[in-house]
Amino acid sequence: MYAELTCLLIDDHPLFMEGLTLALSRYIPAENLLTCSDSEQALNLLIKHPEIDLVLLDLNLPGQGGLSLLQEIRKRRLPVPVVILSASEDSADVHAAIVAGASGFINKASGSASIMENVVKVLNGDICTPAFYHRVDHNAVQANLQELNITPRQLEVLKLLAAGMPNKRICTTLGLTEHTVKSHLKALFTVLEVHNRTECVTVANRLGLV
Repeated sequence: MYAELTCLLIDDHPLFMEGLTLALSRYIPAENLLTCSDSEQALNLLIKHPEIDLVLLDLNLPGQGGLSLLQEIRKRRLPVPVVILSASEDSADVHAAIVAGASGFINKASGSASIMENVVKVLNGDICTPAFYHRVDHNAVQANLQELNITPRQLEVLKLLAAGMPNKRICTTLGLTEHTVKSHLKALFTVLEVHNRTECVTVANRLGLV
């Protein structure tokens, strides 16, 4: 039992929330499990309860989505790790979450023991990712980035592009203007020798950049 741990669960599906709360109550006192279903409630709770140690956030939260809330949490410099919950098994979604500042990504189908194992990893400073998320060879990626002269910020834009985000969502997630995002995309199109977003993602995948 993690008696000192306080966790905020953010999900708009009552049945899933009920099941998750019940499962986690085996490890965390029920009174330390705070719940809400939208971004406004979440931000209010985070401000009201600075003792919150961890946030478990639904990726597909209604409105602008979980990543937008994550970006707002980071923008407000709220010092709490956020782990994304999702049924997605798409590596691009994991990339987008980590780039946006998540400390982990947990599949909603995971059992309570697996969720707690990952929660402990995050609280110890690690980043947890699901088994289907395959990291490419770090040295090979760095070599490609150096050869192509792709900056860290351009790489962040590229990963969000690969996640299917439109320019406005990329702007919100990274805190950039639309003009800046377009400039980064233009530079990426040039170095990757492509003419559109689809070709850009295809080449980036082939090079192991996303």
